[in-house]
Amino acid sequence: MTKQKAADEVFCRSCGEPIKRASELCPNCGVRNDNYSSAGGGSGDGGHDLTQHETSVSDTWWYGVAAGTGIWVLLVLASATNGNLGAAGGLLVLIGWVGLPLSVYFDSQYVRANSEWEPNVVLWVILTAVWFINIAAGAAYLYRRHQVLGEP
Repeated sequence: MTKQKAADEVFCRSCGEPIKRASELCPNCGVRNDNYSSAGGGSGDGGHDLTQHETSVSDTWWYGVAAGTGIWVLLVLASATNGNLGAAGGLLVLIGWVGLPLSVYFDSQYVRANSEWEPNVVLWVILTAVWFINIAAGAAYLYRRHQVLGEP
């Protein structure tokens, strides 16, 4: 079962339970919340200030990143085995080429607003739009996203 959190919550860095972003301590394990600031203005360490990145973007755009990466893997495997996908292959190329960078663009907004990672949106969109690099870039993006958010 995947843990869910609200927009005003973060995952505890110790136990992984969702806690209020404004909480000083995790009520489950007592570890200090990295996002807590006694001044109430973000992390307070001069780093990535979460209050500067509000978004209404859904947390489900990572599904598009995963699907787009999977489509490119399928296309590479089909071309390596001389599989002719015909018109369906052309449609998959179009979906992968537009869908993967678009999903990364929207998901990176969610990541910036809900974690300490501030991904370079232009770089990730370009990397996921370039043939062959996009598979590794999509996988790397999802891995990094998992590190900072604990999901997917």
